[in-house]
Amino acid sequence: MTPKYWLAFTVNVPPLGFSSYIISSAKGKVAAATSERQVMFASERGMNHTVEIGEGNLKLVYSGNGARQVEYINSRSSVKAPLEQSYSFYSGDDGSVDFQPSGAYIFRPNGTYPIKNDRKVPLTILRGPLVDEVHQRINSWIYQIIRVYKKKEHVEVEFTVGPIPIDDDIGKEVVTKIRTTINNNKTFYTDSNGRDFLKRIRNYREDWDLKVNQPVAGNYYPINLGLYIRDDNTELSVLVDRPVGGSSIIDGQLELMLHRRLLQDDDKGVAEALNETLCVIDDCRGLTIMGKYYLRIDPSGKGAKWRRTFGQEIYSPLLLAFTEQEGNDRAHSYRTTFSALASSYTLPDNIALITLQELEDGNVLLRLAHLYEIGEDKDLSVMASVELKKLFPDKKINRIVDLNLSANQEKADMLKRRLVWRVEGSPEGANPVRGGPVDPIELVVELAPMEIRTFVINFGS
Repeated sequence: MTPKYWLAFTVNVPPLGFSSYIISSAKGKVAAATSERQVMFASERGMNHTVEIGEGNLKLVYSGNGARQVEYINSRSSVKAPLEQSYSFYSGDDGSVDFQPSGAYIFRPNGTYPIKNDRKVPLTILRGPLVDEVHQRINSWIYQIIRVYKKKEHVEVEFTVGPIPIDDDIGKEVVTKIRTTINNNKTFYTDSNGRDFLKRIRNYREDWDLKVNQPVAGNYYPINLGLYIRDDNTELSVLVDRPVGGSSIIDGQLELMLHRRLLQDDDKGVAEALNETLCVIDDCRGLTIMGKYYLRIDPSGKGAKWRRTFGQEIYSPLLLAFTEQEGNDRAHSYRTTFSALASSYTLPDNIALITLQELEDGNVLLRLAHLYEIGEDKDLSVMASVELKKLFPDKKINRIVDLNLSANQEKADMLKRRLVWRVEGSPEGANPVRGGPVDPIELVVELAPMEIRTFVINFGS
């Protein structure tokens, strides 16, 4: 069911804590206030007509030459760049030539086809004190909402794709493409595990001579966190809210695969085509998927902080809990805000707390992660420290044990037994930089770039 209303308001949540808010229905001018913020903009009208979206540092300027192309302007970072977003689909190979169709495990496109905007349907623009929205009906089975927040400097795109039509007997793999003027010279970067970003070069492998048989599929990579391109002046970053496929098939362009519906089995074990349907009584239709991705353009070398900071917000979002209010004075009957940290302390900007789990006998499992790679950011790709006494100000720490990543053995024992590999080209005796042992008195944890440290902490009474 499509929601009739969408509520947006600013919240302030302390670290390792919570805040409570009471939402009540207003009386009077709600409908009128909503309708006043709605603007209809027909993209096929007047070529000189422009509409500006966004009330903060970031603005998108839509012009009358169509809803696909906008101008991206960030007044704080002095970025001003053309930006074009479109939809296409790859037709799935049916295997009639070489008996290998596109299917659940095989991406084997047989041509790409643009999906044109329905120019008869105008843009719907909603303006509010915190966020502006652009609603676009691309065609009968693709709908998207573009959001620009007043206090954020990225673009949020919420998409709904499906059911993908197959009445033409063609399987389709739907992608969205974001095009800029960045000259990335065949080079782009994708995350490999949600943390590291690896350099990719189109139609090239560093370890062997690549023979390109599938120029699209051969350059696609799994995307868990995001991908980006850059040149000497600018970089474009795109982050995702779920694993997808992605690539840069053309210089200046990034693309994400959003949905697939195919008609042939790829003979890799599933024994059926990737043609999932949802049936209500006798009405069976292809699946509809909804999701979000986020994009931002920065001066070259400045995008890592947003990718890491906001990427952590996507990976570990605020946990929402709801309850009905009892009585009229509930806000004064319990604590509305709380933080477990010392009042004057916050974690460093390059550190994330990724595990805090209560165990038996007063023990707690703690994992801390450094978010940055070496050289990724000039200020944050450095050794960082976490003060456990301030992380747990109301607890007495009796003992702390440094464990391996999976927390099944002490780190010191693991290091004694692990194999030592000679790496070709590595200086003799070279070791990666790592945080030092934790002093039992000072209780300060050091983390080097990309390091994850795991501890079991015993608290006294």
